[in-house]
Amino acid sequence: MIATDILNLIRDGKASTRSELMEQTGLSRTTIGARLGELKARGLITESGNAVSTGGRPSGLLTFHAAAGLVLAIDVGATGATVAISDLAGESLAERHERRNIDADPEDTLAWATDELRAMLAALGRSPGDAWALGIALPGSVDESGRPISPGLMPGWDGFPVAQRLREHFDVDILVDNDVNVMALGEARQHDPGEQIVVLKAGTGVGLAYVAGGQILRGAQGAAGEIGHTHVPGHDDIVCSCGKRGCLQAVAGGQRMADRLTAAGIPCANTAEVAALARGGTPEAIAMVRSAGHAIGFVLATVVNILNPSRLVVAGDLTDARDFMLSALRETLYREANTLATSELEISRARAGARAGLIGVSTMALEHALAA
Repeated sequence: MIATDILNLIRDGKASTRSELMEQTGLSRTTIGARLGELKARGLITESGNAVSTGGRPSGLLTFHAAAGLVLAIDVGATGATVAISDLAGESLAERHERRNIDADPEDTLAWATDELRAMLAALGRSPGDAWALGIALPGSVDESGRPISPGLMPGWDGFPVAQRLREHFDVDILVDNDVNVMALGEARQHDPGEQIVVLKAGTGVGLAYVAGGQILRGAQGAAGEIGHTHVPGHDDIVCSCGKRGCLQAVAGGQRMADRLTAAGIPCANTAEVAALARGGTPEAIAMVRSAGHAIGFVLATVVNILNPSRLVVAGDLTDARDFMLSALRETLYREANTLATSELEISRARAGARAGLIGVSTMALEHALAA
């Protein structure tokens, strides 16, 4: 058992004294003392006061020191970006959001993010040297080096050295991942670790992630969950940006729906406005959102048949369209999927709502920082 395991017991409130740590781990007092010495050297724990004595020498109370370091987070979406700073307990200390299109130059977006993070650090009276890790989520697949791989929503980012560029500003480990993956990580930490969870993001684009045993399964090339270009029967009249017809992304992607509403004489700029129009009772928007739900449910039926998850979590701006999308999704999914695979399947909205991505990327950076 390493120092991180000891730290987790203290963080989670399962042990607050040396005696309790010995009882929980079976380790000797000498070994516990050595592990605590490592944690104290990093400033991660403090020991003060005395616990209630049950005989013998009273133990000091062990406390997790969340202010020992910071984690930085950048959540880049198709139509906006958010930066945040959290302490080592995951408590958000500062956040800033700006509407900006992902098709902007990656240099410009990353320069904005680094400038904002530095300004936020200064406002908190902290410096870049206080950061222990930085996580960034992008709306597309990335490789192990942190470079986006053929990202459909952000073609100008293809192969761009995101991690390398950020490391020029912050001398910490940089973690880059797909936005749906980090959403799934954040959601998984709010459920039983043994659950198998599929997280779907229905926003400007459509994608999913799968978490089993607390780990995100990314696939051989990091492209697991890229369902956007799966063909949906009955929609061959819709041409996708990839050149094929009837792709899920073209049918159910929020921006494509906004474009179709605008072409029909109903001004609509983005996914959030599609959802707002549906909530407001615009028949064309309601019909379009329900059609998207049916299309997503059709594709998810195959996902559920293959993976047999215990929980399906739906996130993204389209979930704000009252229950129009979710009800259609459920209807088609239960009709098309194997009965056994859906018999105990839980379907729900993301607990974190619109903050699911930001919480996920902060969680990714935090877990890396503490594991290190």
